[in-house]
Amino acid sequence: MININHIYAFLELVEKRNFNSAAEKLHITQSGLSRKISAIEERVNQRLFERTTRLVRPTWAALTLARHWREAILHYQAGLTEIGASDPDLAGPFVIGVSATSRHGEWQTVSDIFSKTFPNVHARIESMPSQDVMFYVRNGDLDVGFCGGPIVEDSLGAIRIEQIRYRALLSDQHPLASRSSLTMADLRGSSLSLVSAGTWPVVRENLNVFLEQQGMLDAVTYETNFLDLILKDILDNDHVGIHPLAKNHLLPRGVTLCDIDDLTLTLENVFIWRKSTTSPIIRSMVSMVRRHLSGAAPEAAGPDH
Repeated sequence: MININHIYAFLELVEKRNFNSAAEKLHITQSGLSRKISAIEERVNQRLFERTTRLVRPTWAALTLARHWREAILHYQAGLTEIGASDPDLAGPFVIGVSATSRHGEWQTVSDIFSKTFPNVHARIESMPSQDVMFYVRNGDLDVGFCGGPIVEDSLGAIRIEQIRYRALLSDQHPLASRSSLTMADLRGSSLSLVSAGTWPVVRENLNVFLEQQGMLDAVTYETNFLDLILKDILDNDHVGIHPLAKNHLLPRGVTLCDIDDLTLTLENVFIWRKSTTSPIIRSMVSMVRRHLSGAAPEAAGPDH
């Protein structure tokens, strides 16, 4: 008899096309995976995979089943999420990548809800730059990620969770720190620290154009890391940082966050996952994020097209 665990295993093998990789992802043995696939082949009375020494290739019948079963899994997980029930089969490790920009944003609320709904899933959070979150989700080293956009990866699904403005970061001792808001003109003469221009060039090019119009590019120092280098420049050298941060972002002691009234650049914080994934845990979190943010924010990219 085919049960839902057989379907999860089948879909993972269709994606990975390698018994060892699929078995590792499912946390089962290769022989256990083979038994599940054999049970499905016996039930449908068709060969589903052509096996070679290195890879397995899904047959037309397998691809047809995969197309229908992926959709069925989505509905299955959406139903569990909607009624708040925990599936005992949803258990095991789950790695979430979080960028500095979204580190204390809406993702924390979503993660807390997910942990309460699925207590047998053991989530681990890894902090890293946004582009690293994208890279590791794409390659399967992270299960899902929360990071700054824009996301233009065809292999990734993305849901916008919040839109945040670029703001000024100053030391509490800076002469401008007592102001409730600033303009770019107020920052003339200050030494500016910005994240490397290679980070999200679509957004950063707009910021550089704005700074050039203000005659302020010569005052910019570019750093590779927001948390370590820019915050150090702010605290140790009285530099001013310009960075997209949510208002609930927790800053180190001694750093103040201030709006810049005439700088309207924004960055989207998004939740991302691999579109091709068949993991029931990932699919459950995708469904939960959609439900939690329903009506609050449009999707930045469709699910599985």
